[in-house]
Amino acid sequence: MNKVIEKLKQIGVIPLAVFKDEKQAVPVANALSKARIDTLEVTLRTEKGVKAIEEIKKNCPGFLAGAGTVKTVQQAKEVKEAGADYIVTPAYDEIIANWCKENDMPLLPGVTTPYEIQKAVGNGFTTLKFFPAENYGGAKTIKAFAGPFPEVSFMPTGGINTENMGNYLANSNVSMVGGGWICSQALLEKADYEGITNKAKEALQKFLGYEVVHVGINTADTAEGESVAESIGNVFKMPVYKGELSNFVGTGFEVNNFKGLGKYGHVAIDTNRIESAEYYLKKDNIEMNEESRVMVDGKTKVVYLKDEFAGYAIHLRQR
Repeated sequence: MNKVIEKLKQIGVIPLAVFKDEKQAVPVANALSKARIDTLEVTLRTEKGVKAIEEIKKNCPGFLAGAGTVKTVQQAKEVKEAGADYIVTPAYDEIIANWCKENDMPLLPGVTTPYEIQKAVGNGFTTLKFFPAENYGGAKTIKAFAGPFPEVSFMPTGGINTENMGNYLANSNVSMVGGGWICSQALLEKADYEGITNKAKEALQKFLGYEVVHVGINTADTAEGESVAESIGNVFKMPVYKGELSNFVGTGFEVNNFKGLGKYGHVAIDTNRIESAEYYLKKDNIEMNEESRVMVDGKTKVVYLKDEFAGYAIHLRQR
């Protein structure tokens, strides 16, 4: 996978902006970075788009500047010269796609129909923009695409916001989400960069979707583990599900039949996208316990944080 596309999947939330003044580009990029989102799709819907990309690349090292609404090869050449890190097209265009391949320019081509998806896949593109998402069936349509196109992951845009994002993330073939609600025209017109930061933070938390799902308790052996589980079940009148390694009491307690990670036990936290969760935790210098990593079909299902908290280990789990 292209390194830029891989990085975008880790970032997860891809804001979009339409600039009427290129001088706003750097403050917007800085506002997004404060929320830990280090990318922006700058659309070419105005003549300021190319200059906005230039400003970001000159002044924001490490920030990925994408060019959106690219509809001609000439535009693709202009944004590449301006320093764009990737291109997003509103529809699948074979000519632009081939130019991007020939010039090592990462591309997220837009698709709406199975025909477009098949054309894109046939040309080597498996990370696609689904646009306009809400107008073409939204999350249900993307779910339907998973059957015939299991190799494809999507970035839905068009009508996406913090409220409906969860509907899309319930589909495993959605790797990231994009849209203009974070850098809305209303916020840009007021130069409300703090508002953009707050919107970005809110969107990122929704995207990650952290939720405590159970508490794990360590015991010495199977006999103690089953006894503790039955005791908790009796107190709260919850069902006990016994297993070889651990016993669940309802869904909120896991009683290990051994001394697991953590002095006392562990806390399990579900997340919508474990790859992105790890990316942001590592940005905060939080390390993973690599020996604890559980892989399913080549993807991380569970991984523990390296540090303990008051005697409890914490593990992430892909929802």
